[in-house]
Amino acid sequence: MTDTDLEQRLHDLRQRDLGLGDLGLGDFGPAGTAAAWREFQALRSRSVTTRRRALAVATAAALAGLVVAVPALSGAHRGGNGPQPTSTTIPASPPNDQNAVAARIPMSGVMAVVGDAGHAWVVRAQEQPGLATTYQLAGIDLAANSIMFRTSLGRQMPAIAAGAGRLWLTTPYGEPRGQVVRVDLATGQVLSVIHLHAGRCSQLAFGAGHVYAACGDIGSSRTEFWRINAFSQKAVRLTSPMRGYISSLVYAPPSLWYVTNYESIRGLSNVNGVPGRLVASDHDYQQILPGGQSLVYGDGALWALSGGERLARIDPSTGKVLRRFTYRNYDPSRAGGLDFLAAGDGWLWFLDNGYPFSGVLRVSESTGRPAGGVRVPPNSCGQEVCSQIFYTQGAVWVPTAEYLIRIETSRLHR
Repeated sequence: MTDTDLEQRLHDLRQRDLGLGDLGLGDFGPAGTAAAWREFQALRSRSVTTRRRALAVATAAALAGLVVAVPALSGAHRGGNGPQPTSTTIPASPPNDQNAVAARIPMSGVMAVVGDAGHAWVVRAQEQPGLATTYQLAGIDLAANSIMFRTSLGRQMPAIAAGAGRLWLTTPYGEPRGQVVRVDLATGQVLSVIHLHAGRCSQLAFGAGHVYAACGDIGSSRTEFWRINAFSQKAVRLTSPMRGYISSLVYAPPSLWYVTNYESIRGLSNVNGVPGRLVASDHDYQQILPGGQSLVYGDGALWALSGGERLARIDPSTGKVLRRFTYRNYDPSRAGGLDFLAAGDGWLWFLDNGYPFSGVLRVSESTGRPAGGVRVPPNSCGQEVCSQIFYTQGAVWVPTAEYLIRIETSRLHR
C-alpha cells in the first residue's frame, strides 16, 4: 500500500465519520477519532511491513548476485528518472548518544506528557479485557525517576497543560460542572474548577501566563477559544463560535495556532488583546494522522509536519512559511516513518520507525539535516508502530508498549 493509498483511506474514513457538510465537535467525537486511528495504524503497519520485506528481498538479491523484480516501495522517491537512493544517510548515533537515556519508566498506554525541569505529568490509557478503556493521570519525580501518584480520570481522555507551576486538565463536562480543573502537582487532587460559558473543552495549551482552551459552543457543533489567567483563573472568550474540528492547539508567541479539519493551519494574533485571524501560507499541508503530532512550537518558530514527510517552518507572527523541508533533507531514501515530531533545545526530534534506524532522530533546525539519534529497539510498540514523541524542558519522551523512555537532551553529543 502506497503513501497515496494511505492518505486516500484516511480521507475516506474522515468523510465517513465527519460527513460532507459542517465539520464540528458534535460530528467527530472521541469514538470516531479512535476508530479512524486504529484503522490507520493497521494500514500503516502493513505498509511498513511490506516496505521492510521488500528491502530484505532486495538486499538478499544483491548479496546473491541475482536480478529480481521488487515491488515499488511505499516510501520510494517520486519523480525524476535518475538513480534512486538505496540506503538512508542517517548517520550512526554517536557512541555517547545512548547514554542520554536517563530512564525507562515502567508505564504503558501513554497518551500525553507535559512537565518542567523537575517533574513530568502523564495521561495514560488503561485497557482491561472486556471493560471500557479508562484514563489515568500519573506524576513523575525526575530526580528519582519515580512515580509520585496515580489518579483515575474516568472514561474520557482529557487534554493536559502545564506552566507557571500549575497543572490543568479538561473534564468531560459542560459549564454546570466545569470544563477545566487545576490539580495539585504532587498528588493529582483537584484544587479548583473553572466554569466557562461554553460546552465541553477538547484542547488546552499554556503560554505567557495563560491557559488557552478550545471548547464546543453551547447547543451547536462549533468551536470557540478561551483565554484563562493562570493565577486569577479569570476567563475571556477570544472568538465567536466557528465551524471546524480542532486537532491541535499550540501557543507560539505572540500567537495561538491550531489545526482545523486536519488540513488548515490557522491562528489568532495578539491573543492578550483583541485577537485577529491568521492563516498559515502552507498550501501543501495535509495532516493524514488523526491524533498525530503535526504542529509544534520550538525556539521561535512554528513547525508543521504533514503527509509525505513534508515539514514547514512558519513565522508565528504572520503565518508566512520561512522554509520548507522534505524527506530529501532528513530521510533521503524514504526508509523511515517520520510522521511524529517534537521541538526544543534548538533541535527537531523525529520519531523514526524505519529501517535501518529505529528511534529518536535529531535534526538541525537550520539545515534539516540529521545529526544523530538515540536508538529504540524495533517493534517496541508490539503489533503497532510507535506513534508518540514529546518534549518537555530538557527532555524528550518516547512511549513504548511497556516503558516511557526519558532522554536527557543535555547528554546528547553536540
